[in-house]
Amino acid sequence: MTAGMRSVAQRQHLASGQDSDVFIRSDGLLVKRTRTGRDLRREAEMMVYLSGHGIPVPRVHDVTEDELVMQYVPGPRMSEEIGRRPWLAGSLGTQLADLHHRLDAVTAPDFLSGEGHLLHLDLHPGNVVLGPEGPVVLDWASASKGDRRLDVALSWVSLAVARLAPVKKLTRWRFLKSFMANVDPRAREAIPEAARIRLERHDRDPVERAALQRLMDPDRH
Repeated sequence: MTAGMRSVAQRQHLASGQDSDVFIRSDGLLVKRTRTGRDLRREAEMMVYLSGHGIPVPRVHDVTEDELVMQYVPGPRMSEEIGRRPWLAGSLGTQLADLHHRLDAVTAPDFLSGEGHLLHLDLHPGNVVLGPEGPVVLDWASASKGDRRLDVALSWVSLAVARLAPVKKLTRWRFLKSFMANVDPRAREAIPEAARIRLERHDRDPVERAALQRLMDPDRH
């Protein structure tokens, strides 16, 4: 552990994801700690690369194999803002589309696996913080290379299949309509593959699983 790391006693737990926990330190920095043994140095390298190419990501302060120390960006997640201010759904959908357009312009680094263009592969509203200087993209653990249309389709699928109260479904429709109106329309062709990826990534409840299986049928698009 480097000098930049702090003891667990000086941290407050903020959140837990699929394979990691996030803490805030007493000095205001965030610590992402893996629970699965995934080496976080590649994610840190990705974030440093993106920052150098104008993509809004948290600034990396320190990293070891199992801990990534980064800037804390104050502000709500885009997913929270959709719920709290549904009248902004259309403009938020446009903002997410704009983040994809910014990724379109960045050449994928050589250290990423695969072939093709830069992909986040998990760019949904829950991974975007609406910070004081604009949206900031989090969680680059799944970054790879491939078809940009697949990245867009995954963003659409992640929200399209989310379980929502009936009163929130109109807000989701407005968000997704605005999002798809501002991205490459050919992204729709990648929806079946995006649904397959999401289905295979983690355990899904029966309702989401059924929705994803329907989306995997190309005749439905």
